[in-house]
Amino acid sequence: MELASNNKALYLNRVANTSVINDPQSGMVIYDLTDKCIKAYQGNPAGWSGCIIGNSGLTGSVTSINCAGAYFTPNFATVGQTYTGTLTVPYTGGNGGIYPAQTTTVNGLTFNLPLGVFATGDGNVVYNVTGTPTTAGTTTVNITIGGQSCSGANAISLTVNPATGNPGGVLPGTITLAQNSRYWVASVYDNDYMPYTTPTVPASTAIINADGTPDTLVDVQGTISTTGITVYIPTTVTGSGGTVAAWSTTTTIPANLTQDGIATQVTLSWAAQTLTTNDTSLVATIKAVGNDLLAKKLDINAGIGNDYLGLLLGTLQYPYNAAGTLTNYQLRDIPGIPDRMFGQIDNADKYEHNFLYLPIQAEDGKIWLNNNLGANYTNVDSPIFNLTKQATSQTDINAMGSLLQWGRKADGHELIVRDLSISSDPAYKYGPITGQVPTWSPNQPSRINNTSSLEWTSLTTPPPGNRWLASSPNNPCPQGFKVPVKAEWQAVITASGSGGIYATNKKLKLTKAGEGSAHSVNTGVFNTSIDHYMVADGYVTSSGAGGTSFMQNGIVYTNTGNNSPGFGGSVRCIKE
Repeated sequence: MELASNNKALYLNRVANTSVINDPQSGMVIYDLTDKCIKAYQGNPAGWSGCIIGNSGLTGSVTSINCAGAYFTPNFATVGQTYTGTLTVPYTGGNGGIYPAQTTTVNGLTFNLPLGVFATGDGNVVYNVTGTPTTAGTTTVNITIGGQSCSGANAISLTVNPATGNPGGVLPGTITLAQNSRYWVASVYDNDYMPYTTPTVPASTAIINADGTPDTLVDVQGTISTTGITVYIPTTVTGSGGTVAAWSTTTTIPANLTQDGIATQVTLSWAAQTLTTNDTSLVATIKAVGNDLLAKKLDINAGIGNDYLGLLLGTLQYPYNAAGTLTNYQLRDIPGIPDRMFGQIDNADKYEHNFLYLPIQAEDGKIWLNNNLGANYTNVDSPIFNLTKQATSQTDINAMGSLLQWGRKADGHELIVRDLSISSDPAYKYGPITGQVPTWSPNQPSRINNTSSLEWTSLTTPPPGNRWLASSPNNPCPQGFKVPVKAEWQAVITASGSGGIYATNKKLKLTKAGEGSAHSVNTGVFNTSIDHYMVADGYVTSSGAGGTSFMQNGIVYTNTGNNSPGFGGSVRCIKE
């Protein structure tokens, strides 16, 4: 085809009907031989359109419009700010006929539906929505198309937040809230997820079958109830502090992102409260309105996304300073963060790392994992598995997890047997071997003890302190995460403020999981009543023995010569 030609034409692929295309992709255009017209695979979510051109002038009609399932993208607007988005309205029973163009304006927003053609069967019509809203609250729009209407109690609504600056007075000048907060709902249904493939595209509600072989079913319904959940927004309080006025804002989660297909409103709110310099967070509530929010159950290989943040359900807003400047609070859906060794054979020739974690936003505003690597709560093959559960106390055995030698990847050497039914101390799953190994990647699942230098490897190149860099092949954390460095541990300790990082209302829920010995004479876990969290940087060489930094009892110990790489410690990962 010559694109510049004035006597030639584009000849589209001619197919019997859209159902014969097994793997349609957005942007495909075909000529449908059954309906004798051009169709395109488009929209969000994507689907086959009705006839774009040609249908003998048939007047369009539909059997019904799904008013509750209609949704806006983006799902909120702000007074005084330009809004550019779409309104997608699902329908059933389209007759393949033409529907006319229509335009209506409500609250400064213009809803424009171009001339189009209904699908034969089910489909969507998409309005282009542009303008600048003038009034905060819920903006409702009545639509009529194909002989059916959404009006009155069934009118479609868009949340319009107050203008920037309007919430001035909610916060005193002595209090500032953290910006860009997030909350994750864990929701997953998948029984074919291995081998797991590192995501290269954004998260979606698609289903990806890994290899066609059934795996252990992971079925978790993520829910936000009408009674709500308590969340904490980090705060900075200066001077004598002050009183924060009450605040509430609402958004609508579209039906295509809920498990029951019901569009559901969700509210972020807080009551008036007084904060002092001893307070590090403001207490707020997220709750569903009218009915529980059932987040869409996602596929593990499709629902995580290449940013490892899952799927955006909706965005709420709140003022973060005395001027009333608004910032976002994202509500996100995720099927879990797979362990780096998820679905892979370890050095014991076993699949022993089928762990799923949940991202959380800690007091420092950074994204961490909700549990230690290897915690029983994260093990999909364990009867204890609970994706959303964290330690109930510092001695919660099911939240303690593995003890890794510094700089080693999670190859099986770190696995700990912790049994509630016996009184004996926890023990390594595989016994130790003695003597250094001449590699950065040992091929056995044993802990490596060495009496002289307490270093498990004899290699010095590349620099031994680089073993746990985010880019290192020995990084034990899931893709997109890493072992925290000294400054990152110190930041979350400082941000935790009153009560310390171990307080029960803090986000990380750290445990005292003990230490692993680096001495050949000690074959098991010792100091079982302490915590020993690994730090990625701070390696030094002293008297021929390497020393590493670690975090214990809320203190980051720097370049400690007697804490050799041979010791085993807990790992809590932070997002890169």
